[in-house]
Amino acid sequence: MKELLYNMLHDSSSIVTPVDALQNMVIALILASVVCITYKITYSGVAYSRKFNTSLMMLSLITTMIMNILGTSLALSLGMVGALSIIRFRTAIKDPRDTTYIFWAISIGMGTGSTNYYIVVIGTIFVAVISILASFSFKNDDSYLVIVRGTRESTEAVRAALFSAYRACKLRAETITDEYTEVVYQIKLRNKNQVIDYENIKSIEGVYFVNMVSRDGETLG
Repeated sequence: MKELLYNMLHDSSSIVTPVDALQNMVIALILASVVCITYKITYSGVAYSRKFNTSLMMLSLITTMIMNILGTSLALSLGMVGALSIIRFRTAIKDPRDTTYIFWAISIGMGTGSTNYYIVVIGTIFVAVISILASFSFKNDDSYLVIVRGTRESTEAVRAALFSAYRACKLRAETITDEYTEVVYQIKLRNKNQVIDYENIKSIEGVYFVNMVSRDGETLG
C-alpha cells in the first residue's frame, strides 16, 4: 500500500518540453483573445473595463502555465491546491456575466495546459457564437426605470403622465419622507422610434428631479 501511494506521488509526473509549453501558451493566447473580443462586443453596460478584459487574457495564460507545471503529478497538484487556498479574492463581481467569462478563461487555460486542444477550441468557438447571438437578441430592451422625487401631490401627476405616454407603467418602489416622496416606475416604450420625454415630467409642479435609467444601467437624464 505504501509503495502504491509512493508511486502515485512520485512516478505519475510527465515532463513538459519547452516546445510543448510554448505551444500551449500560444494556443491559450489566441483563444483568450477570442474571449476578450467577445466580451467587448457583447458588453452592454456603461462602465466597460479594459483592465478586466485584459485580466481575462492573463488568467488564461496563468492557468495554462500552472497546468504545464502540474502535468500529471499528483504531488504537485495537491501542493498547488494548498498554495492557492491561501489566496483571497476581494474584488466584487457586479455583473453575473463577468463570472461566466472568468470561468471561460480558466477553462481555456486548463484545456490548453492539458493539451486537450480540440475540446477547448470547439468549446471556445461555440461559446463565443452563442454569446454574440444572445447579446444581439436581448440588446434592444425598451424597458426603462423612471425615478422621480417631489411632493406627495406631484407623484399623482407623474403617474398620470407616464401612464398616458408609454405602453406600460408599473410602480416598482415608493419612498415617503417628511421632506419629499420618491417613486420608481418601470416603463416600456410604445415603439422603438419613441423618444423619452423626461422634460415633460420635470415641468410638473412639485417635481424636484427626474432620473431615467435603462435596464443595462445607462443613465438617460
